[in-house]
Amino acid sequence: MKNILVCIILFLSAINVSAQLSEITISYNYHHFNPTGREVCSRMVLLANREQSKFFNTINEKVDSMMSTTEGRMAYGQMIRAAMANNDVTNLPIKKESLYVLKNKTDSVTSVYDLIGAEFWTYEEPLLPQEWELTDSTKRILGYDCYKAETTYRGRKWIAWFTPEIPMHDGPWKLCGLPGLILDAIDATGEYAFTADGIELTPTKIRPIYGVSNYEKTERINYLRTMRAFYRNPVANLQAATGSKADSMHATEIELLHDFIETDYHE
Repeated sequence: MKNILVCIILFLSAINVSAQLSEITISYNYHHFNPTGREVCSRMVLLANREQSKFFNTINEKVDSMMSTTEGRMAYGQMIRAAMANNDVTNLPIKKESLYVLKNKTDSVTSVYDLIGAEFWTYEEPLLPQEWELTDSTKRILGYDCYKAETTYRGRKWIAWFTPEIPMHDGPWKLCGLPGLILDAIDATGEYAFTADGIELTPTKIRPIYGVSNYEKTERINYLRTMRAFYRNPVANLQAATGSKADSMHATEIELLHDFIETDYHE
């Protein structure tokens, strides 16, 4: 079965990259704590081929797709009104994880798109695989033999499990560079963890970011510091972004209990 899998992946790698199709789709449970202490569990997806990959939340992309056209915005508004009228928002698509991480392996560029409060931000950086230390530890994940690797990356120590049976040097978020796909990764504090819970070999279109013109370009460190400032005083920052006047009551800063997935912005 595993030999068939490898053959399928190698065959799919011959597909014209201009079609922008993934060779493989991996779903991950993304568990973390936001800076105010709220536990967050999100379902993320990695679409990957030999030249590029995209890590994102499918509900977030669905909302962004609808909001990118006049017709879509009208339809989304109708969905909201209907859900409110029925007092049932269970099936209403609501953005929970606004993060997109795109790896362009051909140009060696990582692009990040995110929403901070009411503002869209994007930045690019060189695609630099982490420097991993391989170990002899093994375990099985989703039926695949996985090997343990460790690295320190931008302020956090990571423990990852990868499988050479899927020869894709990629993984969730910005993690990559191992001789196989990363199926599980957790930082040493336990604040951030990615756990694969599904793999599909059906080619899937890797769509561009919807509403890309709405994103303001910045640098990574400025993005992290801006996000920290928002979490320390979200009301004041939202008022500033929308042109409202903040009163003194809302000027009080919140004590943050957890840090971001990258902590080197403190340096």
